[in-house]
Amino acid sequence: MKDLRKFIIKFAVFSIIVLSFFIVINVVIDPYNIFHYEYPRNNGIEANKNFIKTRYLINHKDEFDSLLFGSSRAGFTDVEALPDGKYYNLCSSEAVPAEHVRLLKILIRHGFVPKNVTVMMDDISCFVDPAIHDQMLYRLPYPDDTVSSWFDFYVKYCDILTTWEAWREVKDYEPTDDDYTARFRRSGSERLNAPSSFHDEDEVGYWADYYELRIDEVMADIKELKQICEDNNITLRIVTNPLYYKTYQRDIENGYIDFLYALAGEVDYWNFSSFSEITMNEQNYYETSHFVPAVSYKMMDVVYYDKVDQVLWDQGFGVKVSRENRDEFIYFLKFQAEERGVVLPGE
Repeated sequence: MKDLRKFIIKFAVFSIIVLSFFIVINVVIDPYNIFHYEYPRNNGIEANKNFIKTRYLINHKDEFDSLLFGSSRAGFTDVEALPDGKYYNLCSSEAVPAEHVRLLKILIRHGFVPKNVTVMMDDISCFVDPAIHDQMLYRLPYPDDTVSSWFDFYVKYCDILTTWEAWREVKDYEPTDDDYTARFRRSGSERLNAPSSFHDEDEVGYWADYYELRIDEVMADIKELKQICEDNNITLRIVTNPLYYKTYQRDIENGYIDFLYALAGEVDYWNFSSFSEITMNEQNYYETSHFVPAVSYKMMDVVYYDKVDQVLWDQGFGVKVSRENRDEFIYFLKFQAEERGVVLPGE
């Protein structure tokens, strides 16, 4: 019996040592930067920005007073140029309205009530079910305010095999963005001077095989977001991103215009989704998904400075859409599509 007790004690000690070793390895390598949210490293792996930005903002809530929400496409927006507040760019990979609502609630519970919230929406907003992010380490949602939720969250990042596979990429990565960490802390935006070498050639519009139209669910999220902002005296702005024309065409073939119509029934928004001189120029994009910072400045001029480029406005870029004018505007978008030979759903 005494020998058994010694064996159990030795085994327990050995297990603790081995477990501690594995934990230390995961914390040190930390490919998704969840343990380094104060000073994330540019290591070649897509960080879980949903988590690290929220965590950082909670710890530095006195340094900011406004938020920009969106998917990674919102990342190339210079929030430091926004005129009515000290914004933090809370964009993260494939983030959708349900996640914006959830994070805003978490931030408010932690004492951060922004005076402004701007949300940049597009096809990702209406085609992606946030539930799929529960299985993606770089998109895993911020934990709930429970011990079990936090435990489950960290356990998923303590997989030595996954960390080892990431390390094989991290160790050979040579960062070129020297401002990565400082910019994360300063604004949360992406590298705004990143050059574009995009050439369309045989490219097709961006489309993921798990996309599925979710208008009712997203409208419920928008309604909740609007109510939260009203209850907390937050100025809410909604804009739609200028999707590259080939991506936009795939979207409208699958119901994106129906989403834009429904959105105007819940909230006013500025539309930048259409066939325009902006969206049909490859120089305005890094690929068929992300637009360059220069485009976001044009959007900023419309939304924050009321500067209208009549030519672009006539093409649907920068039109303010509401319940009152949505029928006319949606008719225009459908007319544009028909002129290009695009077949819309149900037609």
